[in-house]
Amino acid sequence: MKRILIPAGLIAGAVIAAALLFEIVLRIVGFSAPIWYRPDSHVGGVLRPGVEGWFKSEGRAYVRISSAGLRDREHSIEKPESVYRLAVLGDSFSEAMQVDAKDAFWSVLEEKLTQCAYQPGKRIEVINFGVSGFGTVQEYLMLESVVMRYRPDLVLLQFMNGNDVTDNSIALNAERMRPYFLLDRRRELVLDASFVATKVFQRQSSALMEFARNVVNHSRVLQLIRAFMKRTVVPRATPDTAIEPGLNAAVLAAPRDSSWEDAWTVTERLILAMNEYLGRRGVPLVVVTAPFAIQVHPDRQVREAEQAKLGIPDLFYPDRRIEAYARKQGIAVIPLSYEMQRLAESGRTYFHGFPNTRMGIGHWNENGHRAAAGIIAAHLCSHHF
Repeated sequence: MKRILIPAGLIAGAVIAAALLFEIVLRIVGFSAPIWYRPDSHVGGVLRPGVEGWFKSEGRAYVRISSAGLRDREHSIEKPESVYRLAVLGDSFSEAMQVDAKDAFWSVLEEKLTQCAYQPGKRIEVINFGVSGFGTVQEYLMLESVVMRYRPDLVLLQFMNGNDVTDNSIALNAERMRPYFLLDRRRELVLDASFVATKVFQRQSSALMEFARNVVNHSRVLQLIRAFMKRTVVPRATPDTAIEPGLNAAVLAAPRDSSWEDAWTVTERLILAMNEYLGRRGVPLVVVTAPFAIQVHPDRQVREAEQAKLGIPDLFYPDRRIEAYARKQGIAVIPLSYEMQRLAESGRTYFHGFPNTRMGIGHWNENGHRAAAGIIAAHLCSHHF
């Protein structure tokens, strides 16, 4: 027995010592890859409060999640009388993990609105509620359950041209661990939250899985192993994502079948429902359409080649449709694509992409966030919604 136990103990001790040494080395070099999200029975998934670490898969930023689970600094729920508060709802473009918080459009917007004295005598405070993967469904539910507790004076809805329509459709989106709104026989919205009852969601939201996520977030070695395993999974390319992985090129053209038309109808009805919900509380809604990377590519020839491949007259269908619907319903809208395309071409500036990925694709870089904030601020400062 001693012949077995003594060598085994020495081996186990050596392994533990090596793991501890590796853990120290990873911390010294600044490696981190925490689990940022946790399952949520209301919206599918949310950011984990208090998590922090480096985000390097696209861009490079040290990200801290607030105690309230927001990719933002700490904000009190109680709003002082001297504060004018804007709430930002959106997806990964608002979450903005790719850039430092000070460079995200909602931080820059706060500065610009202060400079233009948007609300004289008030301190401007912008709170970011953006979560990667959110569609208009999750944003509407987040508005009701979380955002209104902060008593916003204005709500900014960031609509992503590339994937929000598909994110809102159970027929077009492969993701099942999230809520959807469906159209009933009368074409009215009906919430489908059946994902909560699935075995997959119940397993992922169990106490054991939450404990495992906490263990991983406290160990750089386990984070490295998890990051390596995730990189070995290569997503399949599909014709609908030929322009850019994760974004659907079909949204740049008018709907070609009932699934797409229904997806657009659900999206528009949700924007209207959000506006009506806020209107009853005296809070204005402003919709901001965020462009596809190809829409604001600085090279005209690249854009025109993509148009020709898709057989469409221009790249602005989602902007025009959202703008027309919003204005018809009396909803304020700021389409960013037109002005960002002009700025990108005139300045030969890439608003999407990073040196560690590829320029002209992916999320906004610092230039993109600053340009978006400038356009939004110019509209808000001149119209005072």
